[in-house]
Amino acid sequence: MNSIAAADRPAWAALVLPIVLLGASMLLFVAVGAADYPGKIAKEMGHSTAQLAIAAALVFLLYRTGLAREAGLTRPVREWPRGWPLAVIPMALIGLINLLSVDVQTLSFDLPRAAGWLYNSMSTGLFEEILLRGFCFYYLYRAWQSRPNALIKAGIAQALIFGIAHAFNIFQAPLGDVVPQVVYATLLGIGFAGIAAYTRSLWPVIGIHAFINAMGDLDVFFGVESLAEAGSASGYVVAIVIIFVVSTLPGLAMLRRRQAQIDGATPHA
Repeated sequence: MNSIAAADRPAWAALVLPIVLLGASMLLFVAVGAADYPGKIAKEMGHSTAQLAIAAALVFLLYRTGLAREAGLTRPVREWPRGWPLAVIPMALIGLINLLSVDVQTLSFDLPRAAGWLYNSMSTGLFEEILLRGFCFYYLYRAWQSRPNALIKAGIAQALIFGIAHAFNIFQAPLGDVVPQVVYATLLGIGFAGIAAYTRSLWPVIGIHAFINAMGDLDVFFGVESLAEAGSASGYVVAIVIIFVVSTLPGLAMLRRRQAQIDGATPHA
């Protein structure tokens, strides 16, 4: 009866709760960002603390909905596939590319900045992965599992939600920079979903997400505070191509592989 009811329910209906949760989170971040901070790093700390608070609430929600193990939040390392490191290597290249663009000689390292840098990177990885690849991805899969290729569709849908969420950056960046960010996030969201599906755990994807953010935020935490420069169209195109190759294509391949495993384990009527 549950499968029949799910099949009769419009597919878009399952998107309501993930979008509402993400929208509420974004509004909270806008409110946190509106506070008066003494500097950019202090503002990042306020944002990070809000992320951790929401992540904690989402963990509670995963347990309440029975999705904690299915999403891989509680799956032990011994149950991860042996080749799981290979799943994250392509996306690690994005973090290394971010590192190549940093002039290390201009950075100033100290313990408080390093602590803030790690705190911010981990809070972002935890919040975005628990919400998007933990709750949204598997919530949508559960709602659509009676439909063909449900896992792949859920992976693409949560990636689109992830991308659209980055449109909130319009409050602090020009449209010409925000549109590429939306594209980046969507393409990365498919890669992150592929890793989560293949490893059947959130922890590898939380780790690689935190690594990418950490490499991208070196200038923010250790560089001289200055106005951000607008990116070039050619630079955005190159970045999109790189992300598509090292994130989206492997992510789709891993989603298809996991979907085939699910289909093979499902008894036919």
